[in-house]
Amino acid sequence: MKITELKIAPKATWDAVGRNNPLVCTVKLSSKDVVVETLLHDDQIKQVLMLIQGIVAEAAERNVAAFVSQVLAIEGEGN
Repeated sequence: MKITELKIAPKATWDAVGRNNPLVCTVKLSSKDVVVETLLHDDQIKQVLMLIQGIVAEAAERNVAAFVSQVLAIEGEGN
């Protein structure tokens, strides 16, 4: 089996995260014949968030740097 989807979102996507609208984390596993989707417990959600926060921050920083570089290159072409 392989992880095909990891989704972290508020229970009600139209409302802010809070006591009445907690984050929900689902993990979808797939193999040739089977798809399994499971809901993680609150403590497990915190573990997943702690694990990925640095990874996401680094990726966002790289993406912003690449965007700024492209904008500066375009501005340089116009001069």
